Amino acid sequence: MALLAVVGASRALLDVASRTLLQRSVPARLIGRVFGLLEGLTMAGLALGALLVPLLVYLGGNRAALLGVAAVLPLAAAIGGRALFGLDAGAPVPVVEIALLRSLPLFAELPAPAIEGLAAALTPVHLPAGAVLIREGDPGDAYYAIAAGELDVVQDGRFLRRCGRGEGVGEIALLRAIPRTATVTARTAATVYELNRDPFLTAVLGHAPTQRQADRIAEARLGAGAEPSRDITGPGAAEPG
Repeated sequence: MALLAVVGASRALLDVASRTLLQRSVPARLIGRVFGLLEGLTMAGLALGALLVPLLVYLGGNRAALLGVAAVLPLAAAIGGRALFGLDAGAPVPVVEIALLRSLPLFAELPAPAIEGLAAALTPVHLPAGAVLIREGDPGDAYYAIAAGELDVVQDGRFLRRCGRGEGVGEIALLRAIPRTATVTARTAATVYELNRDPFLTAVLGHAPTQRQADRIAEARLGAGAEPSRDITGPGAAEPG
């Protein structure tokens, strides 16, 4: 019974560690395929064990079968452990990007592995003063987290607000699949981090608390009387689309 408890705890540790490491080291666009491969290898291992045990019992009895199966994982760890630790040590940790995403209420509730994978998908964009980041009416293809500088938001020629570090722009167009609802221009030289549509939607729609937060953002703005094509958002949480 004690050994069964150890096996169960070890299996849970292996599952959590493998999925965490994969989310740290695999691009977001490939994570589904890699998880599918992991599950396939797990099933193949169970099938191999089901074939191996009867053979070992036939060749050497119950004790040989027990010792033979018990030796599989230590041998695998001895052969591949060094490469695995090297992969873990070499996995980049985007500390600045993670801190920036954590400062945004939209992503604040994402679990650590998910937000680390999301941070790895960010691309820095440097804007000179006066540069247009988002143009009203254009298709929504990315979300932007502001790391430095100030951006002005204008809708139909009317100034709406000024955004700075710790705020984001562009999510409403992605969440509602509508054109950009405002023009965003760099008031000063600024640095933003671009997050493409697919990883953004995967992160938001794949995590229930984050999806609820996104729904609250959209519902609050739509409930305030804005038309869907003219939706704007509040500072730090739901910014203009």
